[in-house]
Amino acid sequence: MSKLFSNCARTVERLHTGVLQLERAGRELELEPLAGREWYELMAKKLLPQLTNDAFLVVAVVGGTNIGKSVIFNHLAGCRASSTSPAASGTKHPVLLVPPGFAESHDLSKIFIGFEMHEWTESDAALEERDEHCLFWRTSHETPSNLLVLDTPDIDSDATVNWERADNIRRCADVLIAVLTQQKYNDAAVKQFFRKAADDDKAVIVVFNQCLLPEDEQYWPTWLDTFCTETNIRPELTYIAPNDRQSAEGNTLPFYQRHWPRQGPAEPSHSIHSLMDDLSQLMFDEIKVRTLRGSLKHLIGDQGLPAYLIEVEQHSSEFRSASALLCEHSLADIDDWPAIPNAALVGEIRSWWQSQRQGWSAKVHGFYNTIGAGLAWPFRIASEHLRGPRTPPIDLYRQQEWDTILATVEKVYQKLNWFSELGNELLQPRLDRLMAGKSRTELIQQLQSAHAEIGLEDELRDTVATNLKTFREDSPQFYGFLKNLDSIAAVVRPMTSIALFVTGFGPAGNAAAHLATDTAMQSMIHVAGDVAGGTVAAAVGETAISNTASSGAGYLEAKFRDLHTEFTRRRADWLAEMLKQHLLGDLPDQLQRAASIPDSAAFHDAISAIEELESQLAQEQPCSNSLD
Repeated sequence: MSKLFSNCARTVERLHTGVLQLERAGRELELEPLAGREWYELMAKKLLPQLTNDAFLVVAVVGGTNIGKSVIFNHLAGCRASSTSPAASGTKHPVLLVPPGFAESHDLSKIFIGFEMHEWTESDAALEERDEHCLFWRTSHETPSNLLVLDTPDIDSDATVNWERADNIRRCADVLIAVLTQQKYNDAAVKQFFRKAADDDKAVIVVFNQCLLPEDEQYWPTWLDTFCTETNIRPELTYIAPNDRQSAEGNTLPFYQRHWPRQGPAEPSHSIHSLMDDLSQLMFDEIKVRTLRGSLKHLIGDQGLPAYLIEVEQHSSEFRSASALLCEHSLADIDDWPAIPNAALVGEIRSWWQSQRQGWSAKVHGFYNTIGAGLAWPFRIASEHLRGPRTPPIDLYRQQEWDTILATVEKVYQKLNWFSELGNELLQPRLDRLMAGKSRTELIQQLQSAHAEIGLEDELRDTVATNLKTFREDSPQFYGFLKNLDSIAAVVRPMTSIALFVTGFGPAGNAAAHLATDTAMQSMIHVAGDVAGGTVAAAVGETAISNTASSGAGYLEAKFRDLHTEFTRRRADWLAEMLKQHLLGDLPDQLQRAASIPDSAAFHDAISAIEELESQLAQEQPCSNSLD
């Protein structure tokens, strides 16, 4: 048993931790909480507290009203521990006897979860009416070191609170002493309680109390047969006790053991038994394993944890369908996001390339770029005089982008309304709350404020720097080739700058770019011209362009287009994040998280733990019902 207990203890503890993680992860699934589920209460209140290496049995005296439960309890205690009265005063709260030193070495609150523990100093304390679930305990030197003995409230009481306390006791107990009488053996509430005990495979000892002897010797077998048939209980031991008030009050009531099923017409034994002695000699290992098996039958049975996992999967599947609906029908297809002006992009590329130059090459190019800027100045003045003040390209782009954002917001609201009208049980209430919580005007104002604060120049600069740095690292040979051309250009630049000025390659390249058509290839010419210092043809001849650099020019054009694409992606991602933050909130992530719970480690670990428990129990042979 010890090996089985230690293995099961580790598995159940891991299972409990994993199930709690699963519940936290699955809150979005809107499942009923674990607390209150029979299998979970059994795991938390029975298996976890009592899966320990030191073996002890929790013995509970249970039964209906006015049948002498407290009398039986006092005989087990060896003293008048619980109040008794012919008027049936009625125990309202369970009372507990523990052996010496037990309370110091064990946490009683973990064994009897659901109860407030109070040290028991007055015998009448358990008779007081209280809303709280109290359990009164005290040390008894007459109690054997391996037993905890409980007196319990009536299980047939009209008070709902008594039913709750009785159920908690049933979960905690290893052995139930069923106190029956001629009046109570067939009571509906009593039978209902013991049917649950039979389902738990509890060890039950039957005491037929208040019998008229010898007259009732012929009747108790019929009563017990009815009780066992109606409840599926198979008693481990059976006793009868006479209706003797004086002996009951004096704690000297005799208990006569009887065999069940009855073994022929033999004369009944008149030898008196001590209930406490018989209990202390019970086969602890078998009862503990049996209790464990009964508890685990509920935990890993079809109606236990596996049913909860199926419930998780079913709810998660509904969220997966809702999430798929959103994924299959994107909120907004943006096929006309504006491209960053080539002039702005070229300027950032030139700035980055200039930062890569070093030494005398940087000085030469810097000197002539300054001269070029001065020469280009009259062209800019003339252009502005003819066409009016020129709006910076980045400002034009900002306005184009804002127009696209407004159109996108309109598409998003149209799609959200469409989703809501589909009537999806998960999506509709969430979308209705989402759209009711923020007006379109408020959203646009937030987007406009955020958009105005965006540093588009910084974003473009970072895009260029990041991508060209990658280009330098991924294509070191081509980058080196361009660096060599740049150095050669620095040598010959003084004699070619004026000649190339008229073709648009030299220092006037910027001015020419403003007047040129805004196409990717036209900008590619300026990029290549600046990279090569505007002197590729003059320095190395036309052959170099056609034979050596033609493929490189195509590569540069592709990189240029990649920069456009990357910048557009960044800007679209920004809008998506803003819509998520200010409109959609956590909805997409919530649906995804809920949909992916069956794929989580906690879910798979729960399945693995169930298989481990089944394997561990299969290795242990079932124990006998009989303790005679």
